[in-house]
Amino acid sequence: MKIIKKLVLTLALIGGIGSMSAQVAIGGGVGYNERVSGPGVVVKAEIDVMDNISISPSVSYFAGSKIYGYSRNLFAVDANGHYKIEVMMDELDVYPLAGLNYSSYSYGDYRYGDESINEYKVSGNSLGLNIGGGGRWKFADQLSVFAELKYVVSNYSHAVFAGGVLYQF
Repeated sequence: MKIIKKLVLTLALIGGIGSMSAQVAIGGGVGYNERVSGPGVVVKAEIDVMDNISISPSVSYFAGSKIYGYSRNLFAVDANGHYKIEVMMDELDVYPLAGLNYSSYSYGDYRYGDESINEYKVSGNSLGLNIGGGGRWKFADQLSVFAELKYVVSNYSHAVFAGGVLYQF
């Protein structure tokens, strides 16, 4: 009996996914990360799963200034959820966002030793939560611009502002 229930549930799930006509937008842009004090590039997608809900995976890289002889940089992978609030009919949406973040980072630091200062490189990885908001303005049939501000809560917390262009399929 359990096998039949699992089979029916699996078939219903496959049927539901197969009948979804999700709209997908892919693009990229530029951003600024306050923790590394530098600009970066962002590549992202938005996949509509319901009328007002979308998921948005993204990848970003930020290269910051040098501190203590080492460049500050950060590579991040995000998976966010958006709840779209329509402001102008089919043209402008604003949304709160929440999601997961994985960051790989490096920077320089120092420690005091016996009558000297020792500089060294720090690098690591962190898993965190994203909170923030953004907006998307559709200015052509298949083109739109986006802007987002989010804060990553982790052991390497940072704020990110990003903007760019999306192409809708």
